[in-house]
Amino acid sequence: MTDKNPWAEVIGPCYTRTSLARALGWIEPEVATAATSLTVLELLTEDDVLLYPACQVWDGHVVPGLTEVLQVLSTGTASRWTWAQWLNTRPDDGHGGDEPSAIERLREDDLDGVLLEARHDAWAWSS
Repeated sequence: MTDKNPWAEVIGPCYTRTSLARALGWIEPEVATAATSLTVLELLTEDDVLLYPACQVWDGHVVPGLTEVLQVLSTGTASRWTWAQWLNTRPDDGHGGDEPSAIERLREDDLDGVLLEARHDAWAWSS
């Protein structure tokens, strides 16, 4: 029996390059370019498979503001797995509940708040 990868629970479902291109109405070279420019988050697995977290797609588009947030996070660490975890983690609100994750807040148009937290955490990671 194989143990489930804990990252799957944190990051959730993922697209392949082909399926992300289809979901966004793009062609595969556009996905590759978008990953290089941090327009989309691309993750490389230990067995050299490229995955794209599904959370970054909303209503057939890349979540607004994602590029800006990824660019900020990249100043703190090069670990894209850390970025994916940061985007998806739901912080405890201190009262037994969870706050929305950063990716959920981006969907709700809270780019300024998410960027503020991204700058803070990126600074902490780089210290």
